[in-house]
Amino acid sequence: MKATRSKTERRRSGPVRDPAGASRFLDAGAGHAAAGRFADAARAYAEAERADPGDFRAPFSLATIDLRLGRPADALPRLRRVVALRPELYEAQHNLGGAAQSLALWDEAASAYTRALALRADAIETRRNLAVVLAILGRIDEAAAHHRTLAADPALAGWALSRLALLQPSGVTDAELEQIRRTADSAETDADTRIGLRFARGEVLERRGDAAGAFAAFADGNRVKRASLVGAGIDVPGLVAEHARAAEMVAAYYSPERLQRRNGGGLSTSAPIFIVGMPRSGSTLIEQILSAHSQVSGLGETAALPRLLERGFAADKSETRALARRYLDATRARGWRGAGRFADKTLENYLHVGAIALMFPKAVILHSVRDPVDTCLSCYRQLFASGAETLYGLADIGAEYVTYRRLMAHWAEVLPGRVIDIDHEALVADPERRIRQLVTEACGLPWDDACLRFYEAAGPVRTASSVQVRQPIFTTSVARWRRYEAELGPLIAALGPYAPRLDA
Repeated sequence: MKATRSKTERRRSGPVRDPAGASRFLDAGAGHAAAGRFADAARAYAEAERADPGDFRAPFSLATIDLRLGRPADALPRLRRVVALRPELYEAQHNLGGAAQSLALWDEAASAYTRALALRADAIETRRNLAVVLAILGRIDEAAAHHRTLAADPALAGWALSRLALLQPSGVTDAELEQIRRTADSAETDADTRIGLRFARGEVLERRGDAAGAFAAFADGNRVKRASLVGAGIDVPGLVAEHARAAEMVAAYYSPERLQRRNGGGLSTSAPIFIVGMPRSGSTLIEQILSAHSQVSGLGETAALPRLLERGFAADKSETRALARRYLDATRARGWRGAGRFADKTLENYLHVGAIALMFPKAVILHSVRDPVDTCLSCYRQLFASGAETLYGLADIGAEYVTYRRLMAHWAEVLPGRVIDIDHEALVADPERRIRQLVTEACGLPWDDACLRFYEAAGPVRTASSVQVRQPIFTTSVARWRRYEAELGPLIAALGPYAPRLDA
């Protein structure tokens, strides 16, 4: 008769493994998953994991369900365990990269994708994802090399070449530029890729000093992009008018009387630093300077406040405080650790300056201000990843700029001194003095020499300025619009009071 082991003996030898039982649960889980019964599948896989903790299949299957159901935070620890058990498993390494990328864990994503690619060099999706992550991390040469490899695949050539042109426009060869032109003009290329290639061609030609060719490419890209939006049922002029009405409603709501009556209901924390303004106004540069400071976390464009305010602002002071707490909770979920300061670069918060002033009376609000025509031209040169439907026509961009500046003028009137303008041209003309003022005077932070070397410490950057902010400050983009002055009539007319004097 076989003796039963004591509890002490079982603890010493580790958990009892039941591979046969685990296999039965794995089979059951696979059946449930194939039928779309993911909750039942997860329960079966969990039983399999308990039956045999050393078997990688159960945590891998659970992680697969998590990813399929949009739960990368749950999948991540399971995939870490799987790759520890089976580092040679390509699918686990690739999925770990995907989960980490979804959670903005860029270094871990890059490492996992790199290991996956070493296991399967022909894995196109892995290489593509790795190229994107490396660009975000500022590893531009490595990212460019992967884009060039992907460009050899006809199915990905357009996407890869357009990305390459934005990452290293001066490094694009004559042969690559000609391939960009041919691919953009080919009816076999999908519409979105053709649009992206037009903008990419403009970037390369501008870097080569061909202003006429560059503007023609940008104009073509904007024309086709705007036509695609209209074709998709988007009323671009209607949106421009709607944005103007919304700004007027915000200004009317946040009257001096209401601001005074509601004052005193916010939180006393000085942790938030809000950066507001128009796209392409130099805001990423401001954020990266501040993020280099040892006491500041750069959170990028969180969009946390606009989401909280979708249903309107708080009705009373207690609700104002509750709203402020929910915002801080949202920033913690995006990487703020609850100590020190953080920078939120959600530019559309220019609409919410009144709410910010009431929610966080001690918060810093920085307004990124750049020359109006340079700002708008930079928008015209940019194919935005999403949204920005009103920024693909010169007159539309000018109208949006006027809407934004009028609302900023309202805030200056009803909240005098509350918003601090950071002049882009002044910053690039005298960086050392202006950076010191930004850090110590505007934000009230102790001086940190790292802020002068922000380009060395630049962390992940997902905006179109990801390459520029990893270089020392340069002045080549100042007054860029003068190269294209003859083509900018519709923009200058739309800018009205913000237009330059052309005879100056």
